[in-house]
Amino acid sequence: MKGLSAVMIYPQFNETAFSQCNEREDLLTSILLENSALLDLLQRNGASAIPVVMNPTLFSLFMSEEFKEKAHSIIQSNLLQAEPHEKSKWQLIYSQWSTHDMNFVQAYKSLVVEGKATVIPTTVSSFPLTHYRTPRAIESQVRMSTLLYKQYFQMIPKFFWLPRAAYVPGIDLYLTKQGIEFTFISSFSYEHSEKERDSGVIRTPRGLKLIPVSEGRIGALEENVDSLAVVFIEDHSSYDEWMNGESAHSLEEKVESSTALSRVGFGYLGMEKQSPILSDPAMKNIRIIHRMEEKLDELYSSAEQTEVAHQLMREWVASMEGTNIESGLTTIHFDSLLDMVTGGKVDEHLFLHRKRVVPFPSDEILEKLFAGNIEEKAVKQDSVLVLSWEYPPNIVGGLSRHVYDLANNLVKKGKQVHVLTTKTNDALSLEKMEGVTIHRVHPLHPYEEDFFTWVFDLNQAFIHYAHDLLKDERITHIHAHDWIVSTSAMKLKEYYSIPLITTIHATEHGRNQGIYTDLQHKIHREEQLLIRASDHLIVCSEHMKEEIKSLFTIEAPVAVIPNGVELEKLDQSSPYSFVQPSTPYFFSIGRMVHEKGFDTIIRVASQLKREGFNISFIIAGKGPMLEHYRQMVAHEDLGDCVSFIGYISDRERNDYLKNCLAVIFPSLYEPFGIVALEAMAFRKGVVASNTGGLKSIVKHEQTGLLFEPNHEQSLYGQLVSLIENPSKSEQLGNLGFKMAQSMFSWDRIAEQTIHVYDDVLLQSKVEGIKR
Repeated sequence: MKGLSAVMIYPQFNETAFSQCNEREDLLTSILLENSALLDLLQRNGASAIPVVMNPTLFSLFMSEEFKEKAHSIIQSNLLQAEPHEKSKWQLIYSQWSTHDMNFVQAYKSLVVEGKATVIPTTVSSFPLTHYRTPRAIESQVRMSTLLYKQYFQMIPKFFWLPRAAYVPGIDLYLTKQGIEFTFISSFSYEHSEKERDSGVIRTPRGLKLIPVSEGRIGALEENVDSLAVVFIEDHSSYDEWMNGESAHSLEEKVESSTALSRVGFGYLGMEKQSPILSDPAMKNIRIIHRMEEKLDELYSSAEQTEVAHQLMREWVASMEGTNIESGLTTIHFDSLLDMVTGGKVDEHLFLHRKRVVPFPSDEILEKLFAGNIEEKAVKQDSVLVLSWEYPPNIVGGLSRHVYDLANNLVKKGKQVHVLTTKTNDALSLEKMEGVTIHRVHPLHPYEEDFFTWVFDLNQAFIHYAHDLLKDERITHIHAHDWIVSTSAMKLKEYYSIPLITTIHATEHGRNQGIYTDLQHKIHREEQLLIRASDHLIVCSEHMKEEIKSLFTIEAPVAVIPNGVELEKLDQSSPYSFVQPSTPYFFSIGRMVHEKGFDTIIRVASQLKREGFNISFIIAGKGPMLEHYRQMVAHEDLGDCVSFIGYISDRERNDYLKNCLAVIFPSLYEPFGIVALEAMAFRKGVVASNTGGLKSIVKHEQTGLLFEPNHEQSLYGQLVSLIENPSKSEQLGNLGFKMAQSMFSWDRIAEQTIHVYDDVLLQSKVEGIKR
């Protein structure tokens, strides 16, 4: 590790929300002193935002009227009675108290907005998550904290602090499920992890990023508090260096760096010193705490949630704090309340007394917690798990956009959709976007050079993640897209007896016009296995249906459902154009691979130049043959009229489409051709090779022009007809737009896909799952 990146503060008052502080003036005084000193420290911060770990239940305490009244009384009393050398402290507290209208929560929110602080939530109890007994207990701790954080900060926390930075494999599931991206582990755990490469920040197979930290302590802050625990991210630095901004960088700057996949075992702060993770009283009472967990787990699974049940949760949360765990009294109260729930007879006096003593988390938060469990069960009724190796922002070809648009439109039709896909560094591990829940995972070895091994590792990661997902969601269909996800699709179907629908977007035979290499043979076999295991197949065109029937043994029904285009989403009116054409040009776009046929355009361009036509060609896209095509252009001396411009954004693509004479798709093999539909959205003439799905979209001399694949004279003739009669392109474009609008809307395609889902589900109920 390489030097200090940030300092993170862990205030000692994080546990006081469960210490009956409203009944103890000394604790309230301590909270006022320490918060005031901390707020003053943060307000004076002239460097990057300082991370501060806070238990969100403190914000509930700060917002309570009882706290505000008692705190105000204490401040007034000390302003009048404090010794002269103590008055400066209380004047500072009074100033902050007045400035923020008796609202510490607003003070911290203001510091976050001003970029002076980053508030990081921790669990509502300080008991390490590594030592809970039940999954529900871990999930409840994390979820209560994130619910409170969202209530007060109106956002999902990006970072999360685990008590003692204690981590064990599996905890990442509960954090990523709540949308958390980062947590912290001890530098000792970091050093002993199995990393694929050296990296300041590492990540788990589920994509949770782990930031290594070490312990420290700084002295009194302006003598207002005795001491303040801090955590150094990576290395130690002096307090003066930190406050003066001489060496520290913000946490946000730190985590922008790349991450390395790693296997991290059990660890916590102080483990290298053999410091115990639990105090002696906690260790002595751990069986009692676990028994309370188990009783709560049973209760949540069977009983109706009531105010008394809420109080049981509070008692369990409070039981794990230092003074409470030593007294042993909490378990007595817990058992009494449990008897009320199970016996149906409530002791109002005891219940109200306990609610006054332990009021946090509030009923509102606990209702959301329990309601969330009910809502999750309701969501489970009819969900589809979509497996796709690419999904935005990971875009390699047309598959990504197809799955994205299909998933969004299935949700619009009322389906619950979970997409399991590959994780990229610029995407969240778990997010909900336009109603679709997206789960992103890294392959076990993301930098594996052997492609087939990388695919195998990705499928193993999918299977591992899906096992946990299927425990929480009721998945009724698996929808796989192409052979790359075949292993996970087949195994999950086998394990869970869930119907499998597969969309075949292309075949290895079609892409290469045959099967020649060992890798192609392996892929072809995977395609056959996936097709054989599927309960229903979907292809995008009649041509594709005939292709798979000629290549494979097909037993399952095959539905032809075309790709779609979101005409209304294509931006056709951007205020600024990237394109300022000096001469008319034809446009083409696609992946730079042999089967897209771009060399045909180069040969035709050469002929047109020789014959004196004033026309140019702009070809966009990335891929392994991009440099090869550029060299062909240079060799033919076509640099003045043919440009391979590489990757372009959607906005740039739209500008090129708007300004071109027509759009060319010279593919040798094209199962469907989504970009041809997108071109029609701009009312441009489409010139396409007479192959695959393109000939299903383009009707010659009606919605476009067709030419024979890999035949330059055929393409030459069609282009000349447009150069000599530009209005013809506009006429073809208008007819193409009307056809795309009526035949290829995603609304219609989603409806057809749901019909397939319904048919498969009915078939599985009547005949059982195909084996």
